[in-house]
Amino acid sequence: MELLMNGEFIQMIEDTRAELDSIRKWINAGNQFDSKTRYLISYAVVKASGAVEVIFKKMIYNYLSVGANEKAKGYLEKAIIDSSCNPNTGNMSNMLQNISSEWKTLFDQQVKQSGEKDKLNSLVQLRNDFAHGDSISVSIDTVIKYFDSAVKILNILDNVCT
Repeated sequence: MELLMNGEFIQMIEDTRAELDSIRKWINAGNQFDSKTRYLISYAVVKASGAVEVIFKKMIYNYLSVGANEKAKGYLEKAIIDSSCNPNTGNMSNMLQNISSEWKTLFDQQVKQSGEKDKLNSLVQLRNDFAHGDSISVSIDTVIKYFDSAVKILNILDNVCT
C-alpha cells in the first residue's frame, strides 16, 4: 500500500503496524490460548484506533494551520486535536463539512468507492465496546485488516485535504 502523506504520519502508521505484527507473531507462535492473548488483542484495537485518531486530527489541523497566526493555531488545536472525536468515517466527514462541503462530498464518494468504510467503523466500535467494559472477540488478523482499511481511508483524507 503506497502512502503519500507526510513522513510523521507514515512513521506512526509503520510503527503501529509493526507493533500489531509483533502481537500477531507472538499469538501465532503457539499462544492462541494463553490468557494474555485477549488482552493483547484488546490493546491492539486501542493502539490501532488511537493511531488513526491522532493522524486524522493532525492531518486536518496541519492543513488548516498553514499560515495561521498563533492565536488561530491555538484555537484549531483545541477545536480539532484536543476534541473528543472517534475516528470513524462519519466524524471525519462531519469535520470536513465544517471546512468545505466540496471536501465532504469528495471524501464521502471516495470512501464509498473504496469499500473500506465498514472496516474502519468496526475498529472504532471495537474500541468503544472495550472502553465500556465489553469483551472483544476478534482475531488479531481482523484487527490488522481493519487497521489496513483505516490507513486506506487516511490516504483518501490526505488526498482530499491537499
